Amino acid sequence: MKVRRRRRRRAAQVHEAQAATLPAASPPQSGERALPAPLGTLLRGRFELIEVVGRGGMSTVYRAVDHVRRRARALDPEVALKVTDIGDGYHDDAATLLHREGRRLLAMRHPNVVKVHDFDREGPLHFLVMELLRGKTLAQVMQERDGKALERRLALRIVTELGAGLAAVHAADMVHGDLKPGNVFITQDGHVKLIDFGTAQPLLPPDHRPSEDETGFFLRRLHAVTPAYASPAALAGQAPDPRDDIFSFAVLTYVMVAGRHPFDGRSAAAAMAEGLIPASPPGFRGGRWMALRRGFDWEVQTRPGSALDFAGRILRPRLSDHRRALFGHAQSLLERLNRRKPVNAPP
Repeated sequence: MKVRRRRRRRAAQVHEAQAATLPAASPPQSGERALPAPLGTLLRGRFELIEVVGRGGMSTVYRAVDHVRRRARALDPEVALKVTDIGDGYHDDAATLLHREGRRLLAMRHPNVVKVHDFDREGPLHFLVMELLRGKTLAQVMQERDGKALERRLALRIVTELGAGLAAVHAADMVHGDLKPGNVFITQDGHVKLIDFGTAQPLLPPDHRPSEDETGFFLRRLHAVTPAYASPAALAGQAPDPRDDIFSFAVLTYVMVAGRHPFDGRSAAAAMAEGLIPASPPGFRGGRWMALRRGFDWEVQTRPGSALDFAGRILRPRLSDHRRALFGHAQSLLERLNRRKPVNAPP
């Protein structure tokens, strides 16, 4: 009882100190930007910031203790808090995107999509309350492998679970908009979670007239998409389409199975301008390579119509994929034969 009372007194004292103004973050060390809130901060008298677990261009993610859950003796009182973290000139835009992310994900419940429990603000700090994931991002996993491809079984399992999560997002009339290794999380028990919906946009009707109050407007101001994984249409600022996510999904899949980017890190626009054609990864021949190649086709109409279709074709290529592979092989043979044919040879 004495321990609990001391905790309550401590929480109340911290909250009272924050009521007038939130404490300033510690000065940045050696050029690092300051945290939006220092460790130990208690938000809403409830969420105590314990550790920084990730930082992005627009936000910082903390491991936090939810003291309400702790008092209720929850098995795991820890949560993740995603807090806006960007310069004053863009703070309002980032806050708008974060609250939209919270509203969209509150109703989303899928085992391959991160759970959002709530969203709120205190003073200048806007934050999401999410499930705390333990594990690593796919980007961290790939970095540790130092350019080596993932084992086939692991890569295909990630494709399967990521396809299921992405399909659920599209079924909710959303486009993720920034699918990349840093936004794919692999938990300690091996499950895959799609995270960071800060760039997610709603699907719009064909006759929709854009306005400055839309998510796409804020994304363009903030330069929030990742060029190396974005589709040509997304880079051009066109209306969101689920097949833009499939393009990014295919590029990400290539990175997993080849250990490198299909266009050497260039954007789709740069790759198109240079006429780059990626080589098939080891073990991805015939129909499976055709299925993967279709995913990041320049033309949106020729990509698979759904994330489940793309993932299914990677696991088990369709007959049409094998036919396309055979046709492509025959075409390349004919081209090689024609190049060898003497100029003065009879027709």
